[in-house]
Amino acid sequence: MIRRAALACLVLAGCSETQAGDDAAAVTPLDAAAIEAGVIVDPEIMDLAGSFADTGGTGSDAFCARGNRQGGYTVGVLVTFGGSSQCEAQGSASLAGEQARISLDRSAKGNAVRGCSFTAHFDGTGLALPGSLPPGCLAVCSDRASLAGASFALVEPGDRAAGSARGRSLDRLCAG
Repeated sequence: MIRRAALACLVLAGCSETQAGDDAAAVTPLDAAAIEAGVIVDPEIMDLAGSFADTGGTGSDAFCARGNRQGGYTVGVLVTFGGSSQCEAQGSASLAGEQARISLDRSAKGNAVRGCSFTAHFDGTGLALPGSLPPGCLAVCSDRASLAGASFALVEPGDRAAGSARGRSLDRLCAG
Protein backbone atom coordinates (compact mmCIF):
# COMPACT_ATOMS: atom_id res chain seq x y z
CA MET A 1 0.00 0.00 0.00
CA ILE A 2 2.79 2.44 0.90
CA ARG A 3 4.62 1.61 -2.34
CA ARG A 4 1.49 2.38 -4.38
CA ALA A 5 1.03 5.71 -2.61
CA ALA A 6 4.67 6.62 -3.21
CA LEU A 7 4.37 5.62 -6.88
CA ALA A 8 1.21 7.71 -7.25
CA CYS A 9 3.02 10.75 -5.77
CA LEU A 10 5.92 10.32 -8.19
CA VAL A 11 3.57 10.03 -11.17
CA LEU A 12 1.66 13.16 -10.12
CA ALA A 13 4.89 15.09 -9.55
CA GLY A 14 5.96 14.21 -13.07
CA CYS A 15 2.77 15.78 -14.43
CA SER A 16 3.57 19.28 -13.18
CA GLU A 17 3.99 22.03 -15.80
CA THR A 18 7.37 23.21 -14.52
CA GLN A 19 10.50 21.47 -13.43
CA ALA A 20 12.34 22.12 -10.19
CA GLY A 21 14.37 25.31 -10.35
CA ASP A 22 12.28 26.69 -13.23
CA ASP A 23 9.42 28.15 -11.16
CA ALA A 24 10.67 31.76 -11.25
CA ALA A 25 10.60 31.95 -15.05
CA ALA A 26 7.40 29.96 -15.56
CA VAL A 27 4.14 31.61 -16.53
CA THR A 28 1.14 29.49 -15.66
CA PRO A 29 -1.77 29.26 -18.10
CA LEU A 30 -3.87 31.35 -15.70
CA ASP A 31 -1.18 34.05 -15.56
CA ALA A 32 -0.84 33.98 -19.35
CA ALA A 33 -4.60 34.48 -19.74
CA ALA A 34 -4.57 37.33 -17.20
CA ILE A 35 -1.65 38.99 -19.01
CA GLU A 36 -3.42 38.65 -22.36
CA ALA A 37 -6.62 40.13 -20.89
CA GLY A 38 -4.68 43.02 -19.37
CA VAL A 39 -5.60 42.08 -15.81
CA ILE A 40 -1.95 41.79 -14.77
CA VAL A 41 1.21 43.24 -16.27
CA ASP A 42 3.62 40.93 -18.08
CA PRO A 43 6.63 40.76 -15.73
CA GLU A 44 9.01 40.68 -18.70
CA ILE A 45 7.89 44.09 -20.02
CA MET A 46 7.27 45.95 -16.75
CA ASP A 47 9.17 49.18 -16.31
CA LEU A 48 10.17 50.59 -12.92
CA ALA A 49 10.65 54.15 -14.25
CA GLY A 50 8.21 56.56 -12.65
CA SER A 51 7.06 58.40 -9.56
CA PHE A 52 5.60 56.43 -6.64
CA ALA A 53 3.86 57.50 -3.41
CA ASP A 54 3.11 55.71 -0.16
CA THR A 55 0.11 53.43 -0.03
CA GLY A 56 -0.72 54.52 3.53
CA GLY A 57 -2.24 57.77 2.38
CA THR A 58 0.01 60.25 4.20
CA GLY A 59 1.28 61.51 0.85
CA SER A 60 4.77 62.35 2.06
CA ASP A 61 6.60 59.07 1.32
CA ALA A 62 8.03 58.79 -2.17
CA PHE A 63 10.06 56.53 -4.44
CA CYS A 64 11.25 57.32 -7.94
CA ALA A 65 13.18 55.54 -10.66
CA ARG A 66 14.71 56.87 -13.90
CA GLY A 67 16.14 54.67 -16.62
CA ASN A 68 15.18 51.33 -18.15
CA ARG A 69 15.45 47.56 -17.74
CA GLN A 70 18.46 47.25 -20.02
CA GLY A 71 20.63 50.04 -18.59
CA GLY A 72 19.38 50.04 -15.02
CA TYR A 73 17.73 52.74 -12.96
CA THR A 74 18.72 55.68 -10.81
CA VAL A 75 16.45 55.70 -7.75
CA GLY A 76 15.53 57.88 -4.80
CA VAL A 77 13.46 57.12 -1.72
CA LEU A 78 11.88 59.12 1.11
CA VAL A 79 10.03 57.52 4.03
CA THR A 80 8.80 59.86 6.76
CA PHE A 81 7.77 59.34 10.36
CA GLY A 82 6.31 62.60 11.60
CA GLY A 83 7.98 65.94 11.15
CA SER A 84 11.57 65.02 11.95
CA SER A 85 12.18 61.28 11.54
CA GLN A 86 12.87 60.06 8.05
CA CYS A 87 14.85 57.85 5.71
CA GLU A 88 16.07 59.50 2.52
CA ALA A 89 18.61 58.24 -0.01
CA GLN A 90 19.59 57.78 -3.62
CA GLY A 91 21.05 54.83 -5.44
CA SER A 92 20.51 52.42 -8.30
CA ALA A 93 18.28 49.50 -9.20
CA SER A 94 17.86 46.71 -11.70
CA LEU A 95 14.68 44.86 -12.59
CA ALA A 96 14.30 41.17 -13.39
CA GLY A 97 10.72 39.98 -13.64
CA GLU A 98 8.98 41.14 -10.48
CA GLN A 99 12.21 41.51 -8.50
CA ALA A 100 13.74 44.98 -8.15
CA ARG A 101 17.30 44.82 -6.82
CA ILE A 102 17.87 48.16 -5.08
CA SER A 103 21.21 49.49 -3.81
CA LEU A 104 21.16 52.75 -1.87
CA ASP A 105 24.62 54.29 -1.90
CA ARG A 106 24.19 57.94 -0.89
CA SER A 107 22.30 59.46 2.03
CA ALA A 108 20.36 62.72 1.76
CA LYS A 109 23.33 64.42 3.46
CA GLY A 110 25.58 63.30 0.61
CA ASN A 111 27.39 60.67 2.68
CA ALA A 112 28.41 57.41 1.03
CA VAL A 113 26.43 54.41 2.26
CA ARG A 114 27.69 50.82 2.25
CA GLY A 115 25.75 47.61 2.68
CA CYS A 116 22.25 48.81 1.82
CA SER A 117 21.21 46.48 -1.00
CA PHE A 118 18.00 44.48 -1.01
CA THR A 119 15.39 42.95 -3.28
CA ALA A 120 11.93 44.54 -3.39
CA HIS A 121 8.79 43.18 -5.05
CA PHE A 122 7.40 45.14 -8.02
CA ASP A 123 4.15 44.03 -9.67
CA GLY A 124 3.94 46.76 -12.29
CA THR A 125 1.86 49.14 -10.17
CA GLY A 126 3.25 48.77 -6.66
CA LEU A 127 6.66 48.41 -5.02
CA ALA A 128 7.04 46.67 -1.65
CA LEU A 129 10.29 46.79 0.30
CA PRO A 130 11.11 43.77 2.45
CA GLY A 131 10.28 43.77 6.16
CA SER A 132 13.90 43.13 7.08
CA LEU A 133 16.77 45.13 5.61
CA PRO A 134 20.56 44.96 5.96
CA PRO A 135 22.07 46.95 8.85
CA GLY A 136 23.77 49.27 6.33
CA CYS A 137 20.36 50.77 5.51
CA LEU A 138 20.24 52.41 8.95
CA ALA A 139 22.76 54.96 7.61
CA VAL A 140 20.06 56.59 5.46
CA CYS A 141 17.60 56.96 8.36
CA SER A 142 17.33 59.23 11.38
CA ASP A 143 16.66 57.78 14.83
CA ARG A 144 13.47 55.71 15.12
CA ALA A 145 13.01 55.56 11.33
CA SER A 146 13.29 52.62 8.95
CA LEU A 147 12.74 51.71 5.32
CA ALA A 148 11.68 48.17 6.29
CA GLY A 149 8.25 47.23 4.99
CA ALA A 150 7.61 50.48 3.15
CA SER A 151 5.36 50.22 0.12
CA PHE A 152 4.63 52.57 -2.73
CA ALA A 153 2.03 52.80 -5.49
CA LEU A 154 2.91 53.98 -8.99
CA VAL A 155 1.48 57.49 -9.40
CA GLU A 156 2.85 58.32 -12.83
CA PRO A 157 5.11 56.25 -15.10
CA GLY A 158 8.20 57.51 -16.90
CA ASP A 159 11.44 59.38 -16.40
CA ARG A 160 9.79 62.80 -16.53
CA ALA A 161 7.52 61.94 -13.59
CA ALA A 162 10.46 60.46 -11.67
CA GLY A 163 12.45 63.65 -12.20
CA SER A 164 9.79 65.69 -10.43
CA ALA A 165 9.69 63.52 -7.27
CA ARG A 166 10.56 65.67 -4.25
CA GLY A 167 12.42 64.80 -1.10
CA ARG A 168 12.85 66.60 2.21
CA SER A 169 16.60 67.16 2.29
CA LEU A 170 17.02 66.39 -1.40
CA ASP A 171 15.16 68.83 -3.62
CA ARG A 172 14.73 66.14 -6.28
CA LEU A 173 14.97 62.48 -5.35
CA CYS A 174 15.75 61.40 -8.91
CA ALA A 175 17.55 64.42 -10.34
CA GLY A 176 19.46 63.90 -13.51
